[in-house]
Amino acid sequence: MDLTQLARFMDVSLEIEALVEGPKLRVRDLIALKTGSIIETALPAGENIEVRAGQSPLGAGELAASSGKVIVRVIRFQGDE
Repeated sequence: MDLTQLARFMDVSLEIEALVEGPKLRVRDLIALKTGSIIETALPAGENIEVRAGQSPLGAGELAASSGKVIVRVIRFQGDE
């Protein structure tokens, strides 16, 4: 596909997901969650996680912090070696 053919897809929106393994919650604990609730994960900052775009694997990322927020830094794209 050349750039002219690709240009028509440039404004298509895709949902990006970072899959972070978390704990198993009981239904009562899930229902009790409120805005600002914290769900702990066993993954430390810097741990590699899977990143998806539109349900398809995009690559790998790592958890990090920036300006007081948790972020995902993309470190490898699918197919990179």
